[in-house]
Amino acid sequence: MALYRMFVPGQTVGASAIHWDLWHVANSGYSVVLEAVVPIPSGAAAVTGLVAVDIFLNRTTAVGTGGTAATYEGTSFTAMTICGQDNSQALTSSIVTARLTPTGGATAGAVLSWRSLATEETLAGTYNQINNMARLYHTSVGIVIPQGKGVSVVQGSVASVGVVGYEVAFSVTSK
Repeated sequence: MALYRMFVPGQTVGASAIHWDLWHVANSGYSVVLEAVVPIPSGAAAVTGLVAVDIFLNRTTAVGTGGTAATYEGTSFTAMTICGQDNSQALTSSIVTARLTPTGGATAGAVLSWRSLATEETLAGTYNQINNMARLYHTSVGIVIPQGKGVSVVQGSVASVGVVGYEVAFSVTSK
């Protein structure tokens, strides 16, 4: 089993926006399990006295299009990238793909998880939570992403303001 991390840089929140998607390519010959999805509000964006941001982790039934494709082993602090946890396990687009703010596809399926995030930079509670959306109460099993399916994080219909990034981890095992 190989473990990968996906860095999703902070992005401005917006009503009903698809923040990102991860797609397990059909017929890849691998098993993919989502181990962690941790939303992180940015304290570097000034936000005062506004409502929280509701975000939803969904299964997807179509690959995301548009937006910006993730890189592999990238070095930019402003680009979405996927890296091997131990730096020796390369990952290719023949197994998984991902997009930052896809503008099409990433068709929402079942809702798997929900979080409400305070984005106000002056609230201490904003930074003291680990809100893993992929595991409920530290269960030992992550979310299986079947071949030809994916997951996405979508913001609810309330606009609010602020910036949210994500730390994501998933495992890949050959079948």
